[in-house]
Amino acid sequence: MSQEMRDIILKQGDQIRHSLDVNKDVKVEGEFDSIVLAGMGGSGHPGDLLNALDLTTVPLTVHRSYSLPHIFGKKPLTIISSYSGNTEEALSAYEDLPAELAGAKKNQYTLANTSGGKLLELAKRDNVPVSLIDYPGMQPRHTLFASFTGLVTALANSNLAQNISSELQKTADMIDAEVAGLEAPAKALADTLKGKTPVFYAADIMGFAAKNMKIQTNENAKTAAFWNEFPEFNHNEMVGMTNPQAVFHAVFLRTATDHPQVSVRMDVTKQMYEEWGVGVTEIAVKGETLLEQISYAVVFGLWLTHHLALNYNTDPIPVKGVEDFKAKLKKIAER
Repeated sequence: MSQEMRDIILKQGDQIRHSLDVNKDVKVEGEFDSIVLAGMGGSGHPGDLLNALDLTTVPLTVHRSYSLPHIFGKKPLTIISSYSGNTEEALSAYEDLPAELAGAKKNQYTLANTSGGKLLELAKRDNVPVSLIDYPGMQPRHTLFASFTGLVTALANSNLAQNISSELQKTADMIDAEVAGLEAPAKALADTLKGKTPVFYAADIMGFAAKNMKIQTNENAKTAAFWNEFPEFNHNEMVGMTNPQAVFHAVFLRTATDHPQVSVRMDVTKQMYEEWGVGVTEIAVKGETLLEQISYAVVFGLWLTHHLALNYNTDPIPVKGVEDFKAKLKKIAER
């Protein structure tokens, strides 16, 4: 149980290098005025990361539901993102593509992002380009770097995103250099968080990292967690800590490039939380670029939630609750 997750964490940098190579020639022909990425859970995260880094040359919206919204530009590129290739919401979005795009014409307006399954079959049938997540058999949340790298590469090849190949290579090297050393401080925080409900906070520009830690806590450690951003939460959520109904512990993600006033807000909030009896741990996030900072935080979060899972004597890889839920849905559909 522990060794498999450790191997996944230690090889995160390799996902970037491999996906750069596998997807180096993937592209969509045509001109587009917007992007709609239909993806659930870990399959939607790459779209969030593209937005967090402001990488696309046209607006990108992540759609997390059935079918497709019809409120965007006149000529959107539709990305159907499903790690397994079998996610029912994503497949319904593929089926909802406009009728005039039937058959081979789908390849002019659509990009698939997957490791296999039904979506890959449909993409091959319709000659739709595929950004391949070449890591089958894993959990979607553990292949963020592979999925994101493939997508940003395909979009850059299509003149729809900045070309950050060299920055990705540098980020992979940074992950390799830092990953082993992050385990000990992450384990120490996991010991602190045992029996508590963590709340992850970061500056708005690092919000993706805080949200990612929350999700990894839910799915790896199988326990509740929450997240929010500075400065917004100072206007509402923080007041809730004066009368909390659970034992919360706040985790602040801090970078050297945080807005100066956000840094002041973090200092004041930490002081007030501690006065109210709420524990606070600060993580100094390293990285020369926003991509490196987010990647550093993502890897720290993987170690943290791995050890938190072990503290709760649970396997960090499978998500039995989700699988049981899907099985119940299937039974209802078959009635």
